[in-house]
Amino acid sequence: MDTDSAEDSRTVTRLEAQKKDPNRVSVFVDGSFAFGVHVDLVVRFQLKKGLELDDATEQAIVRADEEMKARARAWRYVARRPRTREEVARMLGRAEYAPDVIEDVLHYFEEQGELDDAAYAEQYARERFRLKGHGPMRIRQDLRKKGVSSSAIEAALDALVSSVDLASKAREHAEKRWPRVAREEDALRRKKKLTDYLRRRGFSFDVIRPIVEELEAGHPSHGV
Repeated sequence: MDTDSAEDSRTVTRLEAQKKDPNRVSVFVDGSFAFGVHVDLVVRFQLKKGLELDDATEQAIVRADEEMKARARAWRYVARRPRTREEVARMLGRAEYAPDVIEDVLHYFEEQGELDDAAYAEQYARERFRLKGHGPMRIRQDLRKKGVSSSAIEAALDALVSSVDLASKAREHAEKRWPRVAREEDALRRKKKLTDYLRRRGFSFDVIRPIVEELEAGHPSHGV
């Protein structure tokens, strides 16, 4: 008799639908509750009374159930709005799913087209520019915080810059801000305040400089 096999093998003695969630089943092994699983896994692993379970099979069932729960949590998360790969990974990490479970869920979502950082970055750049008036530098910083790769970020910004008028948007910001900045009597401080403001909005010095000089040239202190 193989003593190790006898010790490792246990018998399913009961399957019971859970009261709080009819889609989940409690599995009892050798008379005691062993674990809960989704009803789909009962079918997949052909769980039934009298089935002999070894440790490896039991671990595989529990692992599959964890992945199903992680997928469901991820679906709810991405359903609210588009997310990056890293955002989903961080969310699942906070929920304390194992790293290998998280990686498998991310791979599944990428295969389903639900996670695409390159497409996300392009959409994010367009919307931030259109709705918030953010320039490339601000958008780059925000996408980095979301875990998007440098290559995807730069591709998205290249597409944005080639399709919009950055100078016009920066000038729009500058003109709205100018009445407040113009109260400053010192010309250098006026320039610095406006430049700093436009930099925070995400525009480069090359875009900012001519706009600041143009507004400063029309300031009353430069009158006839």
